Amino acid sequence: MATSTPGEAPPRFRPGTPPAADTPHLALRAHEAYTAGDLPLAQTLYRQALQNDPANLEAVDGLGAIALQQGLPEQAEILFRRALLLTPHDPVALAGLSQTGNAESRHAETRLRNSLNAQPDAIATRIALGDALASQQRWAEAQHAYFQAHTLAPQEPDIAYNLAVSLDHLGQQQPAALYYRKALELAARHPARFSHTHGEARLHALLSREPGP
Repeated sequence: MATSTPGEAPPRFRPGTPPAADTPHLALRAHEAYTAGDLPLAQTLYRQALQNDPANLEAVDGLGAIALQQGLPEQAEILFRRALLLTPHDPVALAGLSQTGNAESRHAETRLRNSLNAQPDAIATRIALGDALASQQRWAEAQHAYFQAHTLAPQEPDIAYNLAVSLDHLGQQQPAALYYRKALELAARHPARFSHTHGEARLHALLSREPGP
């Protein structure tokens, strides 16, 4: 999830990491449309994918994420619960449920943490926990989750970017600048979903605040 930097809109939930290479074509196209911000197209494609395969986890998660963005938490909850019936420890569904704003949200966060206790090296779950905490502006906890994910996957630019954002919100300017730069460098070599324009702008803003020699 590419979260916000200070002064931007609140973090927006994204349906997990990019689908695997063997993901059905419709779900893959839907994910690309979602990432590009074309929610109507993404919704149409996810629905088509789900019609073709009612057990398509990526489609269920994607529709749940869109429902969250549309301000429909009850609909999102139904979809994420459906995803958990397909995959009981699905980190995307648990992260989504944690953002629905009801009692289930606290339970979902607990399930994410319990899942990590059982599988501490599960990168997707650590990212999901960071996303859930960032959506609640619990930046110190989100920073810890993203740092652990970055330790497990140091070449992933989006994780480095989210770590930078969380540090930025905590007012830790030098470490934030370090990870913004690292995210941009990694994005030159690996696919990334965060806004390069926002990352570069935030890096320049932080560097301009550093005291001169």
